[in-house]
Amino acid sequence: MKRVIRFRYVVMILFLCSSVLFSQKLPTGAFHDNRPRDYDIHHYKAELEFDFENRKVTGTITIKLTPLRELNSFSLDAIGMRIQSVSGVAGMTFKSTSTTIDLTLPQSKMPKDTMAIVINYECNPQGGIYFRRDQNNTKLFYVSTYGEGGLHANWLPIYNDVNDKFSTEMIVAVPPPYVVIANGELLDQSTRSNGKVAYHWLQKLPHPNYLISIYIGDFEKGDLAPAFGEIPLSYWVPRGRLAEGAYAFRNSTKMIEYFSRRFNYRYPWVKYDQIAVPDYAIGAMEHTGVTGHRASVLRDASAPDDFGPPALEEITSPWSAEATISHEAAHHWFGNSLTCRNLSYIWLNESFASYLMMLWDEESLGQDQLRYSVLVAKDHYFRFVRNHHMIRGLEHHNFDNTNAIYNTEHTYLKGAAVLHMLRAVLGDEPYFRALSHYLHKHEYSNVISEDLKIAIEEATGENLHWFFDDWIANGGHPNFEVSYRYLAEKKSIDLNVSQVQPIVKGQDLFKLPVKITIATPSRTWQERVWVENESARFSFSCNEKPLMVSFDGEGDLIAEAKFNKDADELIYQAKHDAVPGRIGAIRELSNHFPVDNRTAAALSEIIASNAFWAVRAEAALSLGSVRTPAAQQALEVALKANDYRIRKGAVLALPKFGVAIAEPRLKQVITKDAHTDVVAAAILALAQANPKQDPSFIARQLGRKSWYDEITIACVRAFGVLKNVSMLATIKSYSDNRYNQDVRLAALQGWADLAPADKELQKTLLDLTHSPVYALQQAAIGMLGSLQVKDATARLQAIVEADADANLSVPAREALAEIERAQK
Repeated sequence: MKRVIRFRYVVMILFLCSSVLFSQKLPTGAFHDNRPRDYDIHHYKAELEFDFENRKVTGTITIKLTPLRELNSFSLDAIGMRIQSVSGVAGMTFKSTSTTIDLTLPQSKMPKDTMAIVINYECNPQGGIYFRRDQNNTKLFYVSTYGEGGLHANWLPIYNDVNDKFSTEMIVAVPPPYVVIANGELLDQSTRSNGKVAYHWLQKLPHPNYLISIYIGDFEKGDLAPAFGEIPLSYWVPRGRLAEGAYAFRNSTKMIEYFSRRFNYRYPWVKYDQIAVPDYAIGAMEHTGVTGHRASVLRDASAPDDFGPPALEEITSPWSAEATISHEAAHHWFGNSLTCRNLSYIWLNESFASYLMMLWDEESLGQDQLRYSVLVAKDHYFRFVRNHHMIRGLEHHNFDNTNAIYNTEHTYLKGAAVLHMLRAVLGDEPYFRALSHYLHKHEYSNVISEDLKIAIEEATGENLHWFFDDWIANGGHPNFEVSYRYLAEKKSIDLNVSQVQPIVKGQDLFKLPVKITIATPSRTWQERVWVENESARFSFSCNEKPLMVSFDGEGDLIAEAKFNKDADELIYQAKHDAVPGRIGAIRELSNHFPVDNRTAAALSEIIASNAFWAVRAEAALSLGSVRTPAAQQALEVALKANDYRIRKGAVLALPKFGVAIAEPRLKQVITKDAHTDVVAAAILALAQANPKQDPSFIARQLGRKSWYDEITIACVRAFGVLKNVSMLATIKSYSDNRYNQDVRLAALQGWADLAPADKELQKTLLDLTHSPVYALQQAAIGMLGSLQVKDATARLQAIVEADADANLSVPAREALAEIERAQK
């Protein structure tokens, strides 16, 4: 699953109420353990119809289950449902509560007994299933599901946790032109007497409830080459967008085959469908055999790498479209076959899928891209820790809602980097052999972190208790201070390494293997040392004065290092080390030697070279720290580079050169650059370079054709920076449902920046708490709190009391606290 929450007011409400801003500590929250079970579900069948206009579900479900102990009564999770009848066991009675169906048996049932319970019900779900009107045909809807964190109990009476797996069957009747896509194999498609078409899907292999899915809409289907010539792959897109789907999903078959080979474990499911849904609830979701993607995934060759929303203030995002597509495919091994036993262990799903998307980078684009992807992930994680002072282990049991445990920087990005580091510790062959053993041993089962550790030990003989203690059970990362001397008379290098990170709960000293790369005029080689104490000293034979001593230049470690060097060594390293070491040297060179003539010359040379694209883009970006006339000349070279990402790096550097240089040059880029991602980044950079400028030039860019309306998003965000009230009406106009959710989120943020007390804004936010667009619901709740809207109290209290979705009810509770504090 890919989660995206990039909205300032949501971030504020999540973090400003927390003491973690002021000291580095573990996050707090309710303790989560494995949920006890009374029964084991074998098969779940749902027969469903929908009233789209009224967001209503009518259904009959049949659950085949067996008691796990002697049972006189048991419950199913069912939030806000109207139960019409329950049958299947003669004499059974039931009682409904706001969150459950409680069933009482006429006599005890034992583990040898099997029951088939039939429930007829209807509901107007408050989460888990989303009815979004089709803006291209407002008589139609898109219906999609998302169930992580217990949301499916809003529309299905079910056992609502991850630690039970069962086969599922969905029979869904809809009027034409709707089609229905669900898990498993399509057994039948038939027209009923009322004209509705019934789609009958069967998922034979067991999976947990949150992976149940249905997608309904006026979709067109495209077919891809079957994996291994046997496993069907298809994509479904809004009508008229088949060509974009074909381009976006073009490598899906190769991904399925690559992961199958890499782990010696063939894709186990009967098919693989991918669905592009406008304003899908989250970025993407790996439902078994049928992944949902936000429609931002659709594109042609002119689009940027980003999955979306566009990354306007960094060269690239960790979430490219290819990365996201491969991430969701990877879940069909890690997450769908092997599933965490409870969400405290969600890293076993998400960290693995996040690293597998980097493995796909390695397979499709090469080792440099893998190392760069790991570096970008670590950059985001380090920035999060610096800004929020939060550390935690990948396995973490204390959280109040799923957004907290799904924290992108820890669970996804740091987790992927931890798995990359584990690969470096074990070596490639033992690493992949161990993961294959883990997959085979636990297929279709629930797992905890200990299962992985034991599988590695069984496959390789390695006891990795120390690694799991440092990186899985505990959090944080080492901060190294590194220095060296060359002792000419001894022909040796004396290297000193100290760990200087604060020793706090959840973070201690770390044990790590480190690769030291040494380059002399005669040769380049590596030494491998182990660091585990507060300080350590190492000596290496070296016949010549080194040109470079690189500490973890390949970027295997999750660590920050202060390693002071002179400009000559940094320049050498920037040109010759592995990609992470080169980028680190570029940053150090531009930060510590900005006015040294050699710095601009070196950066200019790198930009003009045939080096890996990210090294060149980073050199262009670093010119903003130099800002000399020579740096300005190098910037012009970067702005003419063939690769749009290098030009984007230069655009991001331009505001630091000052208004006189930046403003006219950015306007030229906006007018003339051929790539919309460069144009969009330049629009926001222009506003940041001169927040007092007349907004008319930026306003003229509105509506320019671009992938996912990224130019419009940039313009609306720029208006928020300019804070010119003349643009308020324009900003408001982009908050309505004609636009994708990221345009609307930008508009809401800009509106709040210009007129935070506007009653119309407050009413809009209150209305959006009912929105079928999940991201807008969450953003609206957060903004009502941060803007301290007293009139929102009743609505927020209703969300808290409904308790249908913790990702809404917990922020609503925090928003109420913000409003209450403002009244004191």
